[in-house]
Formats: sequence, C-alpha cells, structure tokens
Amino acid sequence: MSDIGRELDREVLAILGDESPLHVMDIARTADQHPITVDQTCARLHEHGQIHPVGRGLYKIIDDGKRQPGDDSES
Repeated sequence: MSDIGRELDREVLAILGDESPLHVMDIARTADQHPITVDQTCARLHEHGQIHPVGRGLYKIIDDGKRQPGDDSES
C-alpha cells in the first residue's frame, strides 16, 4: 500500500475516533476526499477489523481500531 493510502487510513480512523458512527459522505467531506476513495478505504479498514459497517454507508470504529494500519503489536 502506498504512503498516501496509509495516510488516508489513519485520517479516516482519526475522524471516526472523534465521532462515530459516520456516513461515508461525511467522512469524505471532513477528509476532503472523493466519496468513492473513502468508501474503498472504509472497506479495507473493515477487512482489517478496524472499523465496522452499521448499515447504509455508516461506519463506526472498533475499540482496537485506533491501532495504526500495519501495526500488529499488542497494546
């Protein structure tokens, strides 16, 4: 994954850490990113177990979702 992708992962996690659940459109607006890019990022973060979809484009952070992408260390 590119540095830009990792950066967006961290930004989406930070946004959801501040307020959750949020709709993909709200995350995209806050991150100043295209909604499709954010939707793909959310799908990837969900696959990695960091966020959870709650329906209709809404996502919430999982308790241990505050870990940085690629950080496999235990806290």
